[in-house]
Amino acid sequence: MAVSPGSSRILLLCISAVATVVALGSTYALTTSAAEDTEPRAERNYGDLPPDDFGGPGPVMSTSSPSVSPSASSTRSPKPSDGTDPKTQPADSAKSNRSGDRPAEQEPREGEPLSSTPANGAPGSGHIGVPRKKKLRVHRGDLVIRTAGKVVDGLEVHGRVSVEAPNVTIRNTRVIVPTGSETSGISNNNDKGRGMRVRNVEVRAASAASGVNGVVGHDFTLESSEIHHVTDQVHITGSNVTVRNNWFHHNYHFESDPYQGGGASHDDSIQIIGGGNITIAGNRFTGAYNAGVQITQSIRDVNGVTIRDNLLGGGGCTVNIAEKGRGPVEGVVIRDNRFLSDQRIDGCAIIRPTTTKVSHSGNVWDDTGGPVTVSRG
Repeated sequence: MAVSPGSSRILLLCISAVATVVALGSTYALTTSAAEDTEPRAERNYGDLPPDDFGGPGPVMSTSSPSVSPSASSTRSPKPSDGTDPKTQPADSAKSNRSGDRPAEQEPREGEPLSSTPANGAPGSGHIGVPRKKKLRVHRGDLVIRTAGKVVDGLEVHGRVSVEAPNVTIRNTRVIVPTGSETSGISNNNDKGRGMRVRNVEVRAASAASGVNGVVGHDFTLESSEIHHVTDQVHITGSNVTVRNNWFHHNYHFESDPYQGGGASHDDSIQIIGGGNITIAGNRFTGAYNAGVQITQSIRDVNGVTIRDNLLGGGGCTVNIAEKGRGPVEGVVIRDNRFLSDQRIDGCAIIRPTTTKVSHSGNVWDDTGGPVTVSRG
C-alpha cells in the first residue's frame, strides 16, 4: 500500500524525536555521578547543610572536640614498625600472624574488601558497618552537629564528626579520618553531646598515622559498627556508655610514637580513662598491641564496668586493669567471654592489681574451651 508524502514526514519526525530522547538519556547516564561537596571545608556546621547532605528528604547518591590523649611532641607521622613485631609480619611469614592483623605496609583503600567478616552467630557478626547496598553521599571536610535530635544517615565523611548537641544519631555512614595531627573520627567529648547513638558506621584513618582514634567521648551507644586502622577504636572518657556487637580490628602500632614521647604506641581496642555504668557486650576484638580492653582511671575513677559475651583477643594481656594511684576499680564484671590465644604474654587474658576485685565467670579460651584465670599485676 502506498504511503502519502504527509504520512512519511510524520513518521520520520516521530523516529527523530525518539532518537533525540534516547540520546539525551544516554548523555545524562554518562555524565551524572555520585553527589559530592566539591570544595573542601575546614569545618561545616550541621545546621547550615541542605537536608540531602545527611540522607534527608533529598536524593541520596552513591558513593571537634579534641581527644584527651597526651599531646604530641611532633606532628610528623611515623611509619608503622616492621621486622620482628608480630603486627607487621607478612601473611606468609614463618612466624604466625596474630588473628585479624595484616602487614602494616598494606594501606586501606576506598572500597577495598577487608578480611572476612565474623560468621553469623559469632560476637561482632550480623549487620556490621555500613550496609553493602547503602548509597552514600560524599562530604569533604569536618562536620560539627549542633542541632538536638538530628539523624545523620548515608554519608561518606572525609573528615571528623563532632557532636555538640544531645540525642544525635549517626548511622549507615563511613568516616575516613584525616591524618597528620591527633584527632578522632566521631567525638561527643564535651558537655553538650549526651545521648549520642552511633550505629552501622565504619571509621578508619585515611592513612597510617599515630594519634587517630575511632569514637571518643561519654554518654553514647556504639553498636553494629566496624572500626579499624586507627590507634584506639574506642576511647571512653566518662559514664553511661554501651558498646555492643561491633568489630574492632587492625590497630595501627608504631615503635616510635610521638604521642607516647617517642616510645611504642599504646594501641587498644577500647580504653576507659574515667566513668561508670559502662557495658561492653557482644563485640569481636582482634589486632590491638597494648590491650583489647584497657582501664586506666587516667582522668577520674572508673566503676561499674561489665564486659560480657565478647570474642576477645590482642594485647600483652587482653583485659588490662590499672589503678593509676586512684585506688581500686570498683564493680568490674567479666563474664561469658571467649578469649583468643594471641596475647604477647602467654595466657594473660585478664590482669588486675591485687587491690581491685573482679567478678568473673564463664570465661573460656576459644580454641580449647578451657577456663580462663585472672592474673595479678
